[in-house]
Amino acid sequence: MKKLFLVILVLLAAFLVYKYAFKKDEPKKEAPKSLPVSVHSDIFNQSVTAVLNSYYTLSDAFVNWDSTAVNKAAADLQTAISNFKIDELKKDSSIYETALFPLDNSRNSLTAIQQGAGWEEKRRALQDLSENLRMLLITIKYDQGVVYWQECPMAFGENTIGNWLSAEEKVINPYLGAKDPKYGATMLNCGETKEKINFSVPDTTVK
Repeated sequence: MKKLFLVILVLLAAFLVYKYAFKKDEPKKEAPKSLPVSVHSDIFNQSVTAVLNSYYTLSDAFVNWDSTAVNKAAADLQTAISNFKIDELKKDSSIYETALFPLDNSRNSLTAIQQGAGWEEKRRALQDLSENLRMLLITIKYDQGVVYWQECPMAFGENTIGNWLSAEEKVINPYLGAKDPKYGATMLNCGETKEKINFSVPDTTVK
């Protein structure tokens, strides 16, 4: 009986030594992270990116009070909008028809920016342009990142707001900018983010 008990103790000791001294814990497998998958094609998304990048360049030109850069950026944005792959939206006629409206209005706003006699006219046209591009992003359910919809409470005087789109949450105000004749650069960061446009969703399809 003692021998049997001794054998059991030896086997138990051997098992414990194996478990805690020799056997390495297997690394835990992490569940695969689901990545955002766009509802649009790559070429469509590239055309949206081109529009946004041209818009951001235009906004920067307003910040710097550079009329030559503003007009050039407006022309570049006209080209980007002309190259926008809107035909892909025809698979859903309601979305397609809805997207046509802000696109056409954006073209008109850009013409107004280029032909505006002074900064007031150009900034008013920027406001219209920004509202229409926001409508476009919401209509197509932009899902390639976050676009910030920002607002200045005094873009056109006290209690008269102006809005714009931004690639980052930090406020860089294109209406008052860095060289405003009244405020200089003191109001460059005047404003706040009012909305985040982002329709990206993780791919939950089981494969």
